[in-house]
Amino acid sequence: MNKIKYLGVYIIPLLGLLTFNVTGIYAFFGLFFLFVLVPLLELVFSPNNYNFTQTEQDQAQHDLFYDRVLFLLVPMHIWVVYSFLTAFSNPLLAVSDQVAYVFMMGTILGVVGINLGHELGHKTGHSFKMFLSQIMLTTSIQNHFTTYHNAGHHKDVATPLDYTSADVGANFYFFALRSQLGGYFKTWKLASKKLRLQGKSQFWNPMFAYALLQLLFFACIYFQFGISTCLCYFASAVFGISILESQNYFAHYGLRRKKEANGRYEKVKPHHSWNSDHVFGRVLLFELTRHSDHHHKGGKPYQLLNSNAEYPTLPYGYPMMLLLSYVPFLFRPIMKKQLDQLKSV
Repeated sequence: MNKIKYLGVYIIPLLGLLTFNVTGIYAFFGLFFLFVLVPLLELVFSPNNYNFTQTEQDQAQHDLFYDRVLFLLVPMHIWVVYSFLTAFSNPLLAVSDQVAYVFMMGTILGVVGINLGHELGHKTGHSFKMFLSQIMLTTSIQNHFTTYHNAGHHKDVATPLDYTSADVGANFYFFALRSQLGGYFKTWKLASKKLRLQGKSQFWNPMFAYALLQLLFFACIYFQFGISTCLCYFASAVFGISILESQNYFAHYGLRRKKEANGRYEKVKPHHSWNSDHVFGRVLLFELTRHSDHHHKGGKPYQLLNSNAEYPTLPYGYPMMLLLSYVPFLFRPIMKKQLDQLKSV
């Protein structure tokens, strides 16, 4: 598959711009495309498990195209957010249009805002990428995400210590609440511990800055666009967070690392994450769906992530799994079947 396919990440923000410039039934087209058409298309098209050859990996490693795709997505995302705020503040906007706008903005915040923040946030040695990551996460009310994800989730994944690893039978809604609240307060502890080890004052805890950033961000929305728009943007962000938690929920559902005799857990391996090679999800989420390899080597650039037939494989692509997560009585039996197949191997 040609690298040009990654320009597909712009489909979602473009659908957002379309949504915020139309009304009536047309305002729901973006949601229909992402939550109905894409999942159905992934049922039709076969997964693609092709991996780069060593030569292709070496070329892709140094190809600036992949970074530029991400960099240009940041200003586009800001434009989309501004377009939502401007369109939503129209006092003549119908309630049905408001509903479409809120859910579309939430989808963009969850899929683009947090996911791009996640990809850039793994580049801890690259200050510009970390800066862009915080811009994206600020719009999604998830500034603490990078700290918890890198120092908490990747370290404790597939153990009871990780709030974002779901056990078998866990209810998605309780899981999402626990993940958000538990992850937020654990981030304070992680940041505090890091400062103590560095011999620095707790005054420099970045969580203070993150809280201030969020307050300033919503204050700007309130004063520029009014309380109604501010509250509805917050509602959009909450829906976006639920999309993040849905992905957290099914990405490690039921997979657990073994506890060794010394009390420590075994090293993180590819079989502690569910993998998916469905093409549309791979492109729209810039390879987040190759989650097994991502957790095996967290700092690996998205374009270099590999697939393997031995990795635990989801029954459907990420878009369909996201929808199933919201319906526990459908999700649980489907995933039980997948877990049973793993045990029989």
